[in-house]
Order: sequence, then C-alpha cells, then structure tokens
Amino acid sequence: MRPTISSKVASFCTSPKVTLYLLLALAAVSVFGTLEGATEQGRYDLYYQSLWYRLLLAALAVNLLACTLKTIRRNVRDRSRFMAAMDEGSEGEADTVIERGRQALFPQLEAQGYRLSVSGDRCLAERGRLGRWGSTVVHCSCLLIMVGALASELGFVGTRFIYVGQEDGLILDWKTQSERELGFTVRLDDFKARYYPIDLQVTAYAPESREPLQTWTTREGERFDLPGSELSARVVSFDPFTRELHLKILRGEDVLGDYRAGVGEHTYHEGFDAGVVLYPTAFRDPILKQTYSHVTILENGHAVHQGEISINHPLVHRGVSIYQTAFERDKFGFWYVGFQFSRDPGKPLVWAGCVTLALGLLLAFAVPYRVVAIVSTTGSCRLRAIKGFNGEAGRLAFEQLTAKLRG
Repeated sequence: MRPTISSKVASFCTSPKVTLYLLLALAAVSVFGTLEGATEQGRYDLYYQSLWYRLLLAALAVNLLACTLKTIRRNVRDRSRFMAAMDEGSEGEADTVIERGRQALFPQLEAQGYRLSVSGDRCLAERGRLGRWGSTVVHCSCLLIMVGALASELGFVGTRFIYVGQEDGLILDWKTQSERELGFTVRLDDFKARYYPIDLQVTAYAPESREPLQTWTTREGERFDLPGSELSARVVSFDPFTRELHLKILRGEDVLGDYRAGVGEHTYHEGFDAGVVLYPTAFRDPILKQTYSHVTILENGHAVHQGEISINHPLVHRGVSIYQTAFERDKFGFWYVGFQFSRDPGKPLVWAGCVTLALGLLLAFAVPYRVVAIVSTTGSCRLRAIKGFNGEAGRLAFEQLTAKLRG
C-alpha cells in the first residue's frame, strides 16, 4: 500500500531529523545575532524579533506539536499495540518461561507494583505508566513556553523619569518609540539612597582663626573626642551627594544636640555649640547599598495603592510591574528617578511551562515505564519483556523480576 500525501506530510513533520535541522539552524543564526551587536536603537533583542527568525521558531513549534500529537496517540494505543505484539512475536526485548500458572503470578506482579490487563489467555503487566507520559509532558511544556513568549508580544516595556513630588501617567514605549498611556498615574513621594559605611575625614577648626586643630578618620556610627573639652561627637550620617555631615554632640552618654556640617560655609549646630567648627574634608567613593522609592498609584485623582520600590523589589499594579532603574540629582539638587514599566501577559504561561517541564523530565527519567507480557501455556507461563528492559540494566532488571516470580 502506497503512502498518501497526508501520511508523508505527517511523517515529515514528526521526523527527528527535521527537529535536529531546525535546532541547528536556530543555533547558527543566533550566533550571527550575537556577533552583529546592537541595532541603531541600542537593542540586541530586535534581531531575534525579526520575521524570518520567528518563522524558524514557528517551524520548530509545528514540528514539536506534530511530535506531541504523535506521542499522545502512541501512549493511548500502547495496550492494544502491545497485545498485538504478543501475537506477532514482535517488540519483545527478552522472554523466559516460568513453570507456574499465571494466577499464581498475578499477586507477585502486583506486589512488584505492576498493574494487570487481561484479555483471554493474554495479559499485560505495566509499571510506571506516568513515566510513559514524561516525554509528552516535556513536549507540551515547551509548546506552553512558546505560547507564553508569543503572548508576551501583547504586553509592553517603557520608561519614564519622575521628580520627587511629581506624578506622571505616560511612558515611552520601547517598541513603538512613542508615548503611551499607562491607565493610571504614578506619583513619586520620596526617594532615599543608602550606602555602605563611608570612610571620611572630619577636621576641627578654631572658630576665629579657622586654623586646623585635629583630623579624624571615621565612619557612620563611630565616635571621636573633640579637642579642648570633655565633649565627643558621634557620626549619624553622611550624604555623599550634598556632602552634608550629621553629628550628635555628647557629654559622656548624654546627647547635647545635633551638629550639621557641609562644604564651604554651610555649617551650623542645633541646640549646642561644640566650641569648634567641624567640616568633612575628604571621603572615599560611596558604594551603593540600596535605593528606596516611595510611590503612590492614582486613578481618577484618588490614591488606590501605595508602596516602596527598591532594587529587585518592583511594585505591581494592574499587571504592570514598576521597576526602579536609575536615579540622579539635577543641578539644583532635586532628585529624579527612572522607572521601567512592563506588562507581560505571557509570563504566567512561561513559568507554568518551566514547572511542568521539570515535572516531565522527572517523570521521564525517574519513573521507568516497563511492560511485561504473559502468555499462558499448559502448566506454565511465557513472560516477554515488551518495554523498558532494553540494554544491560534492563536485562538485569528482567532477570531479577523472573527470579522473584520463580521464587
């Protein structure tokens, strides 16, 4: 019987060679995408979003879908196919004869975890049926990830700079390179930058002559004694942007007041005169520890959501993730923060696909699928290893099974 056109197409779509060629083609063109570098817009991802690259991915998806349908059909027809194999004497990997009736073997097989299917004088014993579906679950997971990636095209990624105390409901869409409405307004209420303890030098000067009296190398939380008195100072904080130093003046353990010192003449005390003039004269380059943006989400002029955004901790509202990507002060000393806004409707599908992919791999490798055929003869049974007993390890497993059944 000559194969039909549809059977030829199905055979081509499910061919492992086609899968291999598509994967090699994708790997080869991906190399050029890496070597080509960024586009004029400074984006590497545009190469992989081109139409011809997506056509390669679509061809791989069609191939994977055809293979998935084939494995589902194969799994559903396993029992009837294995029963036919018993009659034809095909698909067997090993066989042996046990001088006992099959009714005596059934309890022993069930004790080994096998499930029995009886049809006349023929019987199939299966174990690890879930493992048979492992490869199918892997195929479906890959398709789910692809669908999630396709659904991501319905989302967007954009950015916006917002000053502290201001609000905005527009972003610059990266794909269209134009402004778009968010659907809500973001107000930046406050911004704080935290640094690891900064080593700095503090110099004490005489109030009148401004001659240097003493210099200390210290950091936040440390304490030093002031010259010519019983007073000491504890460093509360130091802002490397404004170069403002905040000190607590103490006598023993009693706090007498605050002292704030900056560059130039921006030095003043609060509540107590320390008797000297203190300046921060040098400091090491600060190392950023964390940044915090306190924002309010507004809809129709009303606050509906408030939260704090920090590195690796975005704020999510209506499926839009708000990330903090940059911060700076302008020449007048006002803080502004760069935010990235992204909506990815395919993200749940991708995560679900990753979870089921791991589950499918676990089933495929950790739950071996084994099938034994039992054919009754006069006063004995013939056992044939149908599935899962190939190779040296399979031969040993079959020998161990028959030894237990004989025992």
